Amino acid sequence: MTVRRCEERGCKDKDGNCLTNGTDGLPIQCVGPWVEDKYFFLEQYLNASREARRKFADEGNAVFIDLFAGPGKCIIKNEKREIDSGGIRALNRNEAPFNECFYFDISKANVLALKKRSDAKSTCHVRCGDSNVLVKELVEKLLKKRYRYHFAYIDPFGPDGLKFKSLAELARLGRMDMLIHFPIGAIKRNLNHWLRKEDTILDNFLGTHIWRERIQKVGRDKSYKVMVDTFKEQLRNIGYPEEGLKLAASDGSIDSELPTVPVKNTKDVNLYVLILASKNPLGQKIWSSIIKMSPNGQRDLF
Repeated sequence: MTVRRCEERGCKDKDGNCLTNGTDGLPIQCVGPWVEDKYFFLEQYLNASREARRKFADEGNAVFIDLFAGPGKCIIKNEKREIDSGGIRALNRNEAPFNECFYFDISKANVLALKKRSDAKSTCHVRCGDSNVLVKELVEKLLKKRYRYHFAYIDPFGPDGLKFKSLAELARLGRMDMLIHFPIGAIKRNLNHWLRKEDTILDNFLGTHIWRERIQKVGRDKSYKVMVDTFKEQLRNIGYPEEGLKLAASDGSIDSELPTVPVKNTKDVNLYVLILASKNPLGQKIWSSIIKMSPNGQRDLF
């Protein structure tokens, strides 16, 4: 789809949207080309898990949750191309579709745009507000119907958007797979500042203060591995077994024992880790198979 050129610098508003609206006249999120890597793995997992999800979908019990939904469409920087967001891709699935989709975003402009772009879907519920607050009410609602499958796509801009307590809320749901964006790049930029303070954004994101002590023991050169390992430990504490946690990472040094895929920006800088948290061994088996193939079609050998 052809759009006006989105410039590399100075093209975003306070919500992370392009200063130029999309071709439908609605706000559109301004992103780098690497965002397609995230959507690649999301779609691959949703495709590969459709048969496992079908028994729930056929009974009206498959639920998709997006805590940071955005306006529903993105524009790739310096390209003339619009793409659907992760939430819209999930909403438009034909095979084993999600029967209900719940979308949160803190931006009123994003919520209004997403409502219009998903207007034809009566099963789509969009709310404006802090997802860390709204998620508790949502979980209480979903707990009233026990026989459900839930999938949460958790893709914050940075660690300031997500508090670990929100993941703990979602984990109260029995069948809950979560694909989590762990923002290594944003953490790297701010780590020195956070090390000098207490009760920081990073403490809330990880849900613990123990990362400070661990970095002091192993040294700064291993700080990002400490972050990821601490996060995985926190996920284990809320019910996700070790065998139910695996990463698709942009940097093999983060956890050398796990397979990696190239999730980097155009300057070859590491951006994030995708973590699939599943309580079901089948979910992890599917994810382990998916991350052997990179978005460019290259197969990694382990």
